[in-house]
Amino acid sequence: MTNIIFRRALAADYPEILALHRKNLVSNLSELERQNGFLSIDFKDDFHLAALNENLAVMVAEQENLVVGYVCATTQEYSQEIPLLKYIMSLYPDIMFYGQPLSNYHSFWYGPVCVATAYRGSGILQGLFQALLAQVATQFNAGVAFVVKDNLRSLRAHTQKLGMEMLREFEFNGQFYFILGFAVPPLPPS
Repeated sequence: MTNIIFRRALAADYPEILALHRKNLVSNLSELERQNGFLSIDFKDDFHLAALNENLAVMVAEQENLVVGYVCATTQEYSQEIPLLKYIMSLYPDIMFYGQPLSNYHSFWYGPVCVATAYRGSGILQGLFQALLAQVATQFNAGVAFVVKDNLRSLRAHTQKLGMEMLREFEFNGQFYFILGFAVPPLPPS
């Protein structure tokens, strides 16, 4: 991971973020390519990215003026209108996280996140995570993510490399997911 810069996204980065995102959408990948990780939800356009960045943060990993990874984060309030996220939030009172219902935490949404294929396994995910935490550390005490159950590479990366805790499996519109949680500041992976 040489010469990688982690920073807040700028409007000029949005076309590169969208290109990286769309290249890794499940609908654009073969079954073999999906084994390397995939994204399940598309962004509408640059305005959507700008709204996410304004709401909380979009962080990028940049090498030689090229965006090689990104992570998004939004507040729970911002996400109330998204049916999948609204459903997950309705489960919070019944999900225990470090001895308390998840609803007791002031949490934010982590994701989506994507690292360009050639850069996976090089520490960029961890760098993006740390850069994001630096942006949100004083505002939240927990983060929440969801991962499609079939996305084993993403599950391993988030639970083993970032130390996120698998909190619950659930089904929404015929698709199975895992809810992941992490403390802010994060606890070290076990």
